[in-house]
Amino acid sequence: MIEHHPADPADPGDGREPDVLGSYLEFLRTRLGGERFEALVRAVQTACALLAEEHQVLLEVPGEGELTPDLRGEYLSLMAVMITGHLDHHLVELETPGGGKGWAVVENGRVRQQPPPAPQSTSPLGWDAEGRAWIDGQLDGIVRATDSTAP
Repeated sequence: MIEHHPADPADPGDGREPDVLGSYLEFLRTRLGGERFEALVRAVQTACALLAEEHQVLLEVPGEGELTPDLRGEYLSLMAVMITGHLDHHLVELETPGGGKGWAVVENGRVRQQPPPAPQSTSPLGWDAEGRAWIDGQLDGIVRATDSTAP
């Protein structure tokens, strides 16, 4: 499991509401450089256009072919900042049962509650006991990975 924690480039320290997104974009532009930053912005613009057309679920990263794996992580981090207006999240890379990889965006600062017990009947998605155990293990890993002292 790999974690990615965005930095906090937007803290003005004077009590004003920081421009989190603007500062984060400037931080990314400096860190990524022109060509990589532009590829990231194109992917985000495409996602925003799809969401504006009432696509409620994006199953793929727009422009994924031109995004390297590290830029896919940056894409998800930037989308999380755009949606929440905060930098208090982690990206956690997960392996799927088939050997593929995916990402989970997890917010910090939430009170963690015990999940309800799993139903005894077969899942409507067709998961068997092994599949449920794998999912539970991944979720436990996310909780452990995000149980930090970060604000």
